[in-house]
Amino acid sequence: MIGEKTAEVRAFWERQRTALGIETELYHASTFADVRFATYHDELLGLVTAGKKRATAHLDLDFERNNIRRRDIGDYWVVLNTVSEPRFLIRITDVDVRPFDKVEQSFAEREGEGDSSLAYWAKVHREYFELQCAEWGVPWRENLATVCEGFELLATA
Repeated sequence: MIGEKTAEVRAFWERQRTALGIETELYHASTFADVRFATYHDELLGLVTAGKKRATAHLDLDFERNNIRRRDIGDYWVVLNTVSEPRFLIRITDVDVRPFDKVEQSFAEREGEGDSSLAYWAKVHREYFELQCAEWGVPWRENLATVCEGFELLATA
């Protein structure tokens, strides 16, 4: 996850906050993934637009290593594209932390990537997480804590 609250991001947040009657001033702003390792990131945004992607996953270490507070149910997130422009406002609907090798088919279906199978999910996420772990100097293990987040789409830029 990368991104920052630029003037454009803040303006999008404020417009949506006003339009939707959101009282909190707190929100997250980042990509779904680190675009150095996920060159397909903007393709994921198309899945959100198509209504196929309603969940995302991260290693718990990602939050720690990047000094990002882990999102909670009800948190707002301005999702950015690879050039840090706001694309969506989403709200986190559920959070489940479990070992990578215990993620279930139902979650893979909500992520909506590839053929929505658990096999596809595990393959592409393992590849991505292995690259992250190598960057951090952390050995990859199948039981690394994985944060599985469900979300609802509130607004599109």
